[in-house]
Amino acid sequence: MAQIGIVFGSHFGRNETAGAAKHAADYIASKTGADIINATELTENFIASHEKLIFVASTHKKGELQEDFQNKLDVVKAADFSGKTLALVGLGGIANHAETFCDGLVEFLPHIRGAKLVGAYDDGGYAYKNSLAFINGKFVGLVLDVKADADWKARTDKWLESIRADFGFTY
Repeated sequence: MAQIGIVFGSHFGRNETAGAAKHAADYIASKTGADIINATELTENFIASHEKLIFVASTHKKGELQEDFQNKLDVVKAADFSGKTLALVGLGGIANHAETFCDGLVEFLPHIRGAKLVGAYDDGGYAYKNSLAFINGKFVGLVLDVKADADWKARTDKWLESIRADFGFTY
C-alpha cells in the first residue's frame, strides 16, 4: 500500500473516465505512486491507513464543495489527522465561476484539525474575482481550471515539487 492516498470528488468522474477532478487526481497519482479512490468510497480506514493525503475536489453551484465530498464530511470530521500530512487541490471554472473560484476547499478546514496542511499556492495567474480559499495571500492548496487552462499539468508539476519533501515521493 502506498503511503500517499488521494481522494477525488467529481460529478463527471463517478462512473467514467471524464471529470476534471478525476483527471487531476489520476495525473497526481501517476507522479506520486499514490492510492486513489473516489470520495464515494472514503472511509475512516482509508484515512487511517495513509500517512499522507491529498483531497482533490471540484467546486459546484455557488461555491459549494462537490456533493460526494459533502456527503463524506462526517467521515473526514471523525478521522484522526494527528501526525498526517494533507494537501488540497481545488478545481473550478474560472470563466463561469470567477466569483466563487474553488471556494469549496474551505469546507474541509474545520474538519482536518491535527493535520499538517501543506501546498499553499499563489494565485497562479488566474483572473478570478473572489475565492474563499484565498487566505493570507495564498490559496489553501493547488487550484486548477483543467478545462480552460492548457498549462494545468505544468502548474501541477510545480506544485508537486513544492510538496515533494513533505510527501516523500520522487518523480
